[in-house]
Amino acid sequence: MRPTIDMLIKQPLHIICILLVILFGVQILNTITAGLVSNFGIYPRYINGLIGIPLAPFIHHSWQHLLSNAAPLAVLAFIVLQQGVKRFIWVCLFITFSAGSAVWLFASEGFHAGASTLVFGLIGFIICNAIFSRNIFNLMLAAIICFLYASVIYSLTQFVPGVSWSSHFFGFIAGCIAGKLFLSKQQKS
Repeated sequence: MRPTIDMLIKQPLHIICILLVILFGVQILNTITAGLVSNFGIYPRYINGLIGIPLAPFIHHSWQHLLSNAAPLAVLAFIVLQQGVKRFIWVCLFITFSAGSAVWLFASEGFHAGASTLVFGLIGFIICNAIFSRNIFNLMLAAIICFLYASVIYSLTQFVPGVSWSSHFFGFIAGCIAGKLFLSKQQKS
């Protein structure tokens, strides 16, 4: 079946708008409750902190935190959605749960939250999916992503106080693994 404009543009934009409405809605709730929602992030090695694994990508500690994640997430989600909604959902779930579990096991104490886990995960997915698929279009797309997000990728080498380096690192690693796991049948051959 040949992709249509609706499948390539309208459907991904609709999904991204829903995702952004959820992120901004959660942040409004976090603001109204004076940061109470932030307490539902991942808190490493505490049973109560497990609830943060599925919730953390939707929670941001400040408006600046959300705004720094919103645009890259929208762009990267749009790119991955070109491979289909089902694959996008599976990739995001894999990144969220595997990176979140690693953060819960290995990160420093404190509430870890933010869509940056998905941002780094989607970057890792796009790069590794291109490498494993050996598709020239995917490789060119990965090169563009590396160029556009070079500073984001470089931040994996930086430890900034108050920023969850482990969420970024484990998100990127989970995305790289997803890049191999979620190759389409056409890409595997």
